[in-house]
Amino acid sequence: MVSDTSRSEPFKSLLQLTATDQSTEERLLKAIDVGREYLGVDNGVLSYTGEGRYEVVETNIQTGPYTQGGVVDLDGTWCRHVVESGEAMGFADASETEYRDDRALETTGLHCYVGAEVTVDGETYGTLCFSDDVPRDDPITDAERDFVSVLARWVSTELERRKHYAELREQNERLDEFTGIVAHDLRNPLSGAIGFVELAQERVSGQTAEFLDRVRGALDRMESMIAECLILAKEGADVGERSSVALEPLVREAWDTVQTRDATLTVDVASETAIVADEMRLRRLFENLFRNSVEHGRPGVSVTVTGDADGFVIADDGPGLPPAVEAALTAADAENVKSFGLGLLVVQRVVTGHGWDLAVDSDDDGTRFAVSDVNAAEPVHEALRSD
Repeated sequence: MVSDTSRSEPFKSLLQLTATDQSTEERLLKAIDVGREYLGVDNGVLSYTGEGRYEVVETNIQTGPYTQGGVVDLDGTWCRHVVESGEAMGFADASETEYRDDRALETTGLHCYVGAEVTVDGETYGTLCFSDDVPRDDPITDAERDFVSVLARWVSTELERRKHYAELREQNERLDEFTGIVAHDLRNPLSGAIGFVELAQERVSGQTAEFLDRVRGALDRMESMIAECLILAKEGADVGERSSVALEPLVREAWDTVQTRDATLTVDVASETAIVADEMRLRRLFENLFRNSVEHGRPGVSVTVTGDADGFVIADDGPGLPPAVEAALTAADAENVKSFGLGLLVVQRVVTGHGWDLAVDSDDDGTRFAVSDVNAAEPVHEALRSD
């Protein structure tokens, strides 16, 4: 058995593992080596025990049925006891325990064994075990079993991390496929439809022209919704590279892209005011809030935009938001926000993607969206530019 002085070394090794740039496989093999050295045994195995089989995932064993990728019957292993009970177990010499007649002794030839359960997202994945075909002189202590349990939990975390990264990669691949379909396969026929409507509008008048105007409006809205979907597909994390965007002209450009009917816009923003942002996404934020005010407001709704270098406010004198919508926006509750339409979800994602703060105040006299801390990183940005 190792000395008390060296007993702390495996824990130091585990801490070092989390600070390295090794692959998951290298980390697992390192953990196996740490356990073997700590227990003073020859073998270390990480196994998968699904569907009644015992499959070797990682090991230091180089020959025989327990090399990496080897598969044996779980019922013939010591690890079946760990899987059945979910508890760590260990002994220095099986022939001196209640397991002296266990079939695993004959099947594996292993007299010394310590193993613990490995789980992934709360479900049994397999075991992490250490063994030797000769008995160990010193008995397996509670501290050693506890150490193997800690090591198994660390391995569980590593496997969960690998699983989640794999799921994230798969999700990103599906997302890329989706955005490709939306951007190409839907936009192309839509552009063709808009073109034919424009040609038809040049050749008709009267009620037919009015109908075509409505069709064109619907097609424009579809094009806008596709753009919103693409934004949503890319939002959620930091927007990355930003630039200084003049606020006042961007607000007016966004207003011009929305069918504003008889609504009016007042802009109270100094001409030199600029926001450090992704310009396209910032424009989408204004477009969606303007559209929301016009479509859900009373006839002749008045929209006012004020702002300075620290933030901006979009306010209207419409009937106000439903309480559930206001609560969802204030709590940044994306699940509930998206149930009220893509527009408000785009607004929320643009704000969170930039790391800004959003406050929403709504009553019978209107609604006020206040975005603040927009240039919180500006001092750092300016310092880097001056270096």
